[in-house]
Amino acid sequence: MSTDRLLLPISDVLDMGISVAGMRVTRYPTPLYEVFFRLRMNNAGDSSIRLKGRKWLLQDHSGETRIIEAAHVFNQDPILAPGAVFSYSGCQHFTRQPVKMELRFFGENQLGEPFITPALIFPRYCFRIPGT
Repeated sequence: MSTDRLLLPISDVLDMGISVAGMRVTRYPTPLYEVFFRLRMNNAGDSSIRLKGRKWLLQDHSGETRIIEAAHVFNQDPILAPGAVFSYSGCQHFTRQPVKMELRFFGENQLGEPFITPALIFPRYCFRIPGT
């Protein structure tokens, strides 16, 4: 499902946070920047929701921007009742030093109405090269 073609209502029902984030750099045979993270999402609304996918906006130091949309959230479509928490760990790869990561989730509410979340913007400390 491409969210570019749809005008989905923005819903801030998810209280999202990054509990762990850091970067690892390997330079051989070619540079690879890996940003590791752990996300936590709490359904702060008063009805159940189903997460059906995610949309990443990734930008590196050269200005190259990638947009990645994927169905499911780690091969799941989790249903979160009010107050329920869903968390997962992941990693994004870059060939140049990353400078920006944003993440949105899209899903539907209990009535089947679609929504997309506001962007979760990763803080700049996530992109510091270890040891600098």
